[in-house]
Amino acid sequence: MATGYAEIKEYITEKIHTEEWPIGHMIPTEMQLCEQFGVSRPTVRTAVLKLVEEGRLKRIKGRGTFVTAPRVLEQSTVFIESFFHEMLERGLEITTEVLELRKLPADEKIGTLLETQSNSVIKLSRLRYVKDSFEEGPIVLTTSYFTEDKSFLLEQDFEKVSMTSVLNENGFHRKYLEKELTAITLGARESRLMGVAVGSLGMQVDTVSRDDKGNVVEITRSLFPMSRNQFVLKFKV
Repeated sequence: MATGYAEIKEYITEKIHTEEWPIGHMIPTEMQLCEQFGVSRPTVRTAVLKLVEEGRLKRIKGRGTFVTAPRVLEQSTVFIESFFHEMLERGLEITTEVLELRKLPADEKIGTLLETQSNSVIKLSRLRYVKDSFEEGPIVLTTSYFTEDKSFLLEQDFEKVSMTSVLNENGFHRKYLEKELTAITLGARESRLMGVAVGSLGMQVDTVSRDDKGNVVEITRSLFPMSRNQFVLKFKV
């Protein structure tokens, strides 16, 4: 019987439990684990993602994956919800302005984040507003990148259709989200697009979306001007 992600997850968990791999230890790379277990990269990635979700591993861009201290709130789901999502829950309609949708050469950084060797990627930039409140300015500027096998995106009007529905209809389902939040000051371009003063406070949310096999579906950077948003820490117990 072929090795599945559960066996790899159990192997890593045992290494952590016995402290053979202590907190701060960098685990083998995905390719090393692939060779060790004779499995595909998505299988290894799924095992690693499960342990990242459980708080046993932490991925650091450009460095690797490390054993980390268990979360204090082990039985809780913790997430940050922006004012943008709160408005959706309250039934307020959001409108979208597409700034850019095109295929362009993939630079090294974007290619690495998308985990692709492709020469091209698809870029989508959007501003989001509360409907009928255009004069108050956008609440978020979102820039997303996709691998070129999702060229069907270039034919869509994202001022009328949702990204989730288009991806799902074409067989791409976002299962796992890795989010990194950073407080920033907005630069000249971002400030101009969102109609705020240069240097205004903002929240930058970088998201990597993966499918149930651990493959990257989308990478996104969202910039929220703090003057129009608030962020709430929620716990599900």
